[in-house]
Amino acid sequence: MPGVVVRTATRSGPATDAAPGEARYFVAGLTELGDTAAAIRIRSTIELEQLTGTRVTYGAIYDDLRTFFEEGGGSEAWVARVVGAAATVGTLSLVDRAVAPVATVRIDAANPGAWSTRLTVAVEAGSNASTYRLRVHLDGAQVESFDNLATPQDAADTLLSRSVYIRATNLGSASVAPLNLPAIAGPVALSAGTDDRAAVTATTVGNALGRFSADLGTGAVATPGYASSQTGAALRTHAIATRRIALCAPALGETIIGAIAAADSLATVDGGEHVGLFYPWIRIPTGGATSKLVSPEGYVAACRSRAQREAGPWRAPAGEIAISAFVLGVERELTRAEGDQLDEERVSAIRTINGTTRLYGWRSLSTDEANYALLTGRDTLNLLAVTAKARLEQYVFHTIDGRGHLLRDVEAELVGLLDPLRQLGGLFERISEDGTSLDPGYSVDVSPAVNTPSVLASNEIRAVVAVRVSPVGQLVSLTIVKAGLGATV
Repeated sequence: MPGVVVRTATRSGPATDAAPGEARYFVAGLTELGDTAAAIRIRSTIELEQLTGTRVTYGAIYDDLRTFFEEGGGSEAWVARVVGAAATVGTLSLVDRAVAPVATVRIDAANPGAWSTRLTVAVEAGSNASTYRLRVHLDGAQVESFDNLATPQDAADTLLSRSVYIRATNLGSASVAPLNLPAIAGPVALSAGTDDRAAVTATTVGNALGRFSADLGTGAVATPGYASSQTGAALRTHAIATRRIALCAPALGETIIGAIAAADSLATVDGGEHVGLFYPWIRIPTGGATSKLVSPEGYVAACRSRAQREAGPWRAPAGEIAISAFVLGVERELTRAEGDQLDEERVSAIRTINGTTRLYGWRSLSTDEANYALLTGRDTLNLLAVTAKARLEQYVFHTIDGRGHLLRDVEAELVGLLDPLRQLGGLFERISEDGTSLDPGYSVDVSPAVNTPSVLASNEIRAVVAVRVSPVGQLVSLTIVKAGLGATV
């Protein structure tokens, strides 16, 4: 099969222009509005409301992404909106200009849900003769205008490619042009659609993760508002398949013992390094003097994005880098002993330290603690795998020459990826006492031992990369010794 295949593995024992990490955040769940077939890209709170709607009592994504953006870390999110199988769109029928008017254009909301009642459509004379204009209002404010539409079909063609809010269907009026054009009318509201959310289950939400294809890049993925017991397994499966990190949380009101049990239920040696569980829920402002408790994934994703921009995926997004700018506090205060207990049991705590809220752990749910105690190991490997695949794509279908030029080009490409990471501190370089580099923290092998004649004869090139990801200083231990007056210090 042509292409680039990247596998990652673990090696124990002794031993870029790749930008530090991908800070994307992927979320699936219920929103007021939005596309239900494709992932929705969002880059600000303004786009959040425009493309997915405002806060709703039945969904957690609005508050989750608002936290992601307001924390100052998040810059790019993708949403998979979920609706039930019986969801419908709101609609409005426009009649033509004949003496005995008949329906000529049907206006539909761009996607399902009762939000369509917030829309009104007005029909006016166009700027040019024998044309018409459609003005679209949301909550009374004009959001779109389409001028000089000459036929009923023009509305269908134009709105399909240009409108965020509505679509149009030519109903085939038999009236002679221009009498088949929509009649002039003031703003008229669409009917209410439905999202059939009563039929949405945790399985529905887990299945929606499939809209986040691997081609969208690495990043963090979550289903905010759904407990890890509901969607954790689906998140883990998705994260493994797409080289991402899954962020989970227990249900609101869960105890410390319950949070530990939730982590135990997802902990595994095979894939657990892709998953983190965070506790407790957090409190955010909702306007004025009001606030609410929300699951913490959006805050955690913002902390991760902040660390990715500052350094890379090898930088744990916990401690001072995670001091909240938007989050007001936590559902329950944790003592030092409770935080230590959670960390010991693979749960990443969110704590109040020196009067500030901060993420105070970055544990993975891997039972292979020698290699993957923290999420940094897998996050770094994810970046390397995704970036290496993109960079090696240029060599697919190149001629394999007997002089080894292609193999050396592949080797140089991989060194060019890895060495900048070493210089940034992401790979742990071994240095002798006199400052000489013993090894750079990585190796690239494209030698004949890997690319045997039989391998090359099968039209395949192989490369083996080994990396030593830099460890993280979770604990700083200081010993202070009191010396007597006559003692040497």
